[in-house]
Amino acid sequence: MTNNTERFPLNDQTYDLISILHHKSKALAAYEGYLSDVQPDTQLTQILVEIKHDEMRHLEKLKAHLGRLLVENDTPDA
Repeated sequence: MTNNTERFPLNDQTYDLISILHHKSKALAAYEGYLSDVQPDTQLTQILVEIKHDEMRHLEKLKAHLGRLLVENDTPDA
């Protein structure tokens, strides 16, 4: 019986993390548009900037974790 990693080189956890990174990156791009739309409202602009910075921080943490997962997945089984 073939396991999933023989058919697909990424395990579910790694694939999911890549998907999350993709969607968070798209969300960050969307914030740019939102920020220009709400520019007259300084309070809302400040809220969106804070959210965007939080998303960027989360993205960096997830990227670091992805690096660890990729190294672990690349290690040959004993």
